[in-house]
Amino acid sequence: MNIVKWAMFLAPFAVFGLMAQLVMRMGFETMIGISGYVGTVLLGLALLLAFYLLIAFVFARITPVRFVQAAGSNLLLAFSTSRSSAVMPVTIQSARQLGVPENIANLVVPLGATMNMAGTALYQAVAILFLAQLAGIEPTPIQIAVVVGTLVASSIGAPGTPGVSIAILVSVATNMGIPVEGMVIILGVDRLLDMCRTSVNVTGDLIAAVLLRSVGWEAARAS
Repeated sequence: MNIVKWAMFLAPFAVFGLMAQLVMRMGFETMIGISGYVGTVLLGLALLLAFYLLIAFVFARITPVRFVQAAGSNLLLAFSTSRSSAVMPVTIQSARQLGVPENIANLVVPLGATMNMAGTALYQAVAILFLAQLAGIEPTPIQIAVVVGTLVASSIGAPGTPGVSIAILVSVATNMGIPVEGMVIILGVDRLLDMCRTSVNVTGDLIAAVLLRSVGWEAARAS
């Protein structure tokens, strides 16, 4: 545990040194490229979040304002900790505030914290394409589809802890023949993106619980 603590303490300095060396060698174009990468990931996460809120409004008549009032503190906690599993009890409480019965919340939220990693899969797909562009590789649409499918499948069951997606990303990139030397740049901004995608993942868990509640009520009425 002490060795792990030392590594975590030294990691920011090591990443800074590696990024400084890379910028000196490649120029400030690298910083422009990383800004585009971060912006693309944040835009994709924002669109996914908007899609989740649209589902809640269409199927459960929950407005975005009501959703934020009930789950705002939960999403802020997920953003600050970057751990969807750690905030699971708070997520269950937020689901109950949104009108989800306790039995549904206790089933859907833990399952979603393990399997619902749409935000992580989106981030990894953009990161793979970014690494391929850094290496001068132009993947075909079929290769992009294969990479996205592989990342979605690999994100299912991934632990809800910070940094796990990097290990999955390196493994998939290596198997696809994409060089991972540019991973140093991704590591420099991974913490910020990890916080954002964790909030989106938790939002997906809440929407899944709300959707199951709505579907159950409609089935009960029909019967």
